[in-house]
Amino acid sequence: MSIIPLRYAVIGAGNISATHLSAIATQPNVELVGISDPVDTARWRPLGEYETAPKFNDPEKMLSETKPDLVSICTPNKFHAALSILALKHGANVACEKPMAMTLAEAEAMEAARAAADKLGSINFSYRNLAAFRFARELIASGDLGKLLRVQCVYLQSFLGAPATPYSWRNDVSIAGFGALGDLGIHMIDGVRFVTGLDYKRVVGTAQTLVLEKADAKGTMHKVTTDTNAAWLSELDGGVVSTFETSQVAPGFGNFFRIEISGDRGTLAIRSDSPEDIWLFAGASMTRYATWITDLPQQKIPTAFVSDCKPITPGGIAQVMRGEQVDFPTFADGVHAQRMLSAIGVSMQTNAWQTLG
Repeated sequence: MSIIPLRYAVIGAGNISATHLSAIATQPNVELVGISDPVDTARWRPLGEYETAPKFNDPEKMLSETKPDLVSICTPNKFHAALSILALKHGANVACEKPMAMTLAEAEAMEAARAAADKLGSINFSYRNLAAFRFARELIASGDLGKLLRVQCVYLQSFLGAPATPYSWRNDVSIAGFGALGDLGIHMIDGVRFVTGLDYKRVVGTAQTLVLEKADAKGTMHKVTTDTNAAWLSELDGGVVSTFETSQVAPGFGNFFRIEISGDRGTLAIRSDSPEDIWLFAGASMTRYATWITDLPQQKIPTAFVSDCKPITPGGIAQVMRGEQVDFPTFADGVHAQRMLSAIGVSMQTNAWQTLG
């Protein structure tokens, strides 16, 4: 059976573009027709096998001349909305990095533009690819934990607190929009929703900037205007209470994303740094009796399940364009997550719970 050819382009030649290129440009019968970035091409990161791809400094010129079927948006957050809408106006489907946008209004405008163009839009919520997250989702959906009661979620890193880590655009709120709350918290918001199948009903939260300034690669000091730490309390469907904490300045943590979920028939935990493992205590017989010794055994996820876990983002959108059935994270999912970020922001200003519609 012949594979439908796809013309593919990337806007933004920074580090994350490598993830999109490896997931999409390597698929059969995909032609990489262009890469665009406003920085002088001599300063682009090495593109390796994609070095010969047509290079542009103007994204509109690239879109007009190459007419791609699919475009990846791999720019700093400030430019996601405008460039996604531009690509949609040029008739392309869009795979956008997270967080979807700087504001809820921008995210909603992106989804409206996608719907008007009758195209597909995806957000790279990459933890949906992990076997641990998908197996936990299956366990919960099948009722193995019974009625869900509580969720605890943490995502901790240390890099920003290290003096050797230079200042970057991610520390500038006018470009990034958020710090830990948007960069890491967006994964937490989507991850809990994806694994549990529950939506958020209300939220209250706070954020802090605990590193006030950083030196750039040349030694010049800059004020850090993004948050470095955030925490929030949410209520999910059915009254399930969920707690969240994220930090970019917690010494000793590399990329530690953990979700723990309890139901009336068991508890599970999953970690980003153990993508093929699950911590699980479950079953009607096991939970019939009280226990005073804590034990969540670490178990290997069945190998047959792991081998069936094909990445669903960012490359899944290309497969769907060819008629395959892939449950990739959509623009609508991005709007859901952005609505939570917005509500947390409002709760910080009002010191009050915010209800989500």
